[in-house]
Amino acid sequence: ALLLIDLDHFKETNDRHGHAAGDAVLVAVAKRLRDTLRETDMIVRWGGEEFLVFVAATQPGKLDEIALRIMHAISAEPFVHRGALISITASVGFVPMPLPPRARPLPWERAVGLADMALYLAKVHGRNRGYGIRELVDDDNGTLAAVEHDLEAAWRGGLVDVHVLCGDDLPTTPDA
Repeated sequence: ALLLIDLDHFKETNDRHGHAAGDAVLVAVAKRLRDTLRETDMIVRWGGEEFLVFVAATQPGKLDEIALRIMHAISAEPFVHRGALISITASVGFVPMPLPPRARPLPWERAVGLADMALYLAKVHGRNRGYGIRELVDDDNGTLAAVEHDLEAAWRGGLVDVHVLCGDDLPTTPDA
């Protein structure tokens, strides 16, 4: 599975607390991701304030749980930099590999593109949420092309199953 993570309103963190604080938050987020995920999961800083996670072995039904764990790990406690408390939330787009009902994984670039489209929906629809592509309605190449052209329209048209996770529903205690 691929999960693309973007820190919400990160520019405001840099503007308010300075770039050194932003850099410290990025390092701390990477550590929280490492602490949250398995040793076999690959975490890459994808750009700016984005991280890409490749989960090598998981079941598609576990992706919601993984995305929620990531969102909780990032937002559960404020980051501390030079005495300042910095609260951060994250938006996540995710896709299983292979994407059901397809038997073979999509090429890497296409899977990343779909995760990015799902992340974009999370950002547009309020941030602090995850949008996960669960499966296509069929294995037709036309269906996949429609999803890649406009994920939201394909979702509303019933061509793809997308699941929405809201950060507001995350547990608020570190033990949860």
